[in-house]
Amino acid sequence: MIETILSFVVVIGVLVFIHELGHFLTAKWTGMRADVFAIGMGPRLFGWNWKRGFTFGSIPADLDLEGRTDYRICALPIGGYVKIIGMIDESFDTDHLETAPKPYEFRSKKNWQKAIVLSAGVIMNSIFAILVLAALPYFNGHVEHRTTTIAYVEPNSLATTSGLRAGDRILRIDGREIETWEDMTDAIALRGTSGTRMVDVERNGMLAKAEIRGDEVLKALSNGGLGMEPVGWRVAFQSVVTLAAAGKAGYLAGDQPKFIDSTSVVSPTQFRSEIRARANKSILLTVNRDGKTYANNVFVGSDSTIGVTLDAVYVGDKKYESFGVGESLLLGVHDFANTFGMIGVTISSVVRGKVAAGKAFGGPITIAQQASRSAKLGVEPFLRFMALISISLAFMNLLPIPGLDGGHLVIVAIESVLRRELATSTKMRIQQIGVGLLLLLMGMIIFLEVKKNLGF
Repeated sequence: MIETILSFVVVIGVLVFIHELGHFLTAKWTGMRADVFAIGMGPRLFGWNWKRGFTFGSIPADLDLEGRTDYRICALPIGGYVKIIGMIDESFDTDHLETAPKPYEFRSKKNWQKAIVLSAGVIMNSIFAILVLAALPYFNGHVEHRTTTIAYVEPNSLATTSGLRAGDRILRIDGREIETWEDMTDAIALRGTSGTRMVDVERNGMLAKAEIRGDEVLKALSNGGLGMEPVGWRVAFQSVVTLAAAGKAGYLAGDQPKFIDSTSVVSPTQFRSEIRARANKSILLTVNRDGKTYANNVFVGSDSTIGVTLDAVYVGDKKYESFGVGESLLLGVHDFANTFGMIGVTISSVVRGKVAAGKAFGGPITIAQQASRSAKLGVEPFLRFMALISISLAFMNLLPIPGLDGGHLVIVAIESVLRRELATSTKMRIQQIGVGLLLLLMGMIIFLEVKKNLGF
């Protein structure tokens, strides 16, 4: 639990800081004053300003910072904000709007300056994501699995319903030769939701065909994946709980599971699936231990576990590429654009009723869980996850919803056309409606998360 919370705080804290730093720096650059730079929402826990120094708790509401900023950490780790003087935001503060605009206020600036400040958070999140996605191939290179042979197909998955089988070797998708597992997943997942992918496979020495419907791909991805894994995995027990079923049966960390009853173990996902399918049953588990075979009966509990964690390593043939700075930046931009587009397709599918909101959207619980899992897998998966969340923040903030950056940009655009400011009461009403909608959406997402995690 502590690791999950810390992972969540790191991800959200860093990305919110980057987002708000964009607003803050451009506000300063355009001559605007910011009273508050906050990470988190709600009551002030602690912070620093030039007049009081470092303090805990709140500061007096009438404290005159003389144009300086109070940098603070707030109680609720669900966002952050920069309070720019003269701007109606989620604080609903209208004190400065009762007098004529001052030169340092948001409302006194030109519309293009306002637009830059409002866009800066999204731009900063986008730059961060691109730099991360570029740095990973630059420093680590790019590794692909040089196989297109399927080791395992998950029951009731897209792969199964499309006619793919364990043992199939994928040759072509829509006539294009497929050389690596990544070629195959990209050809299936990155072509949008229209049309049908025609797949040529070699099955038992014969040519066979499968069809994957584009509109089913997004549903599959939102449910966890395409439902298949390549050959070449070596699965071992990373740890064994001594007093759990596997520990009592004599299994040890480092054991490599080979058979569950008479079913050969070929991948980590398959191992977990086979165990889940045998809840409240006894299984014969055969493992390889230091070149010798060990087998014993293990009872699978009602929670579908036996008390082990898995360590899975791909030992098949790999294709490695290294990249220079320019190539890495192009890869970063390409990955950013693909992810940004996929998020757009996902939201469109939810609006059209093709994908359930509970499957497509994740709130604090999902982010915390995924942050913890990616952190356990290593630095690269954790950074990729941060890049994904950063792109998601950029996309969501661009939506033309009052209360978000996109909503503020719409108001600036309207004022540019009208050549005058909207009435303060109108802006307040728009902001109140927007914040209400955002709270309702967040409440719905959290409810769906709790429902899913509690299993009702």
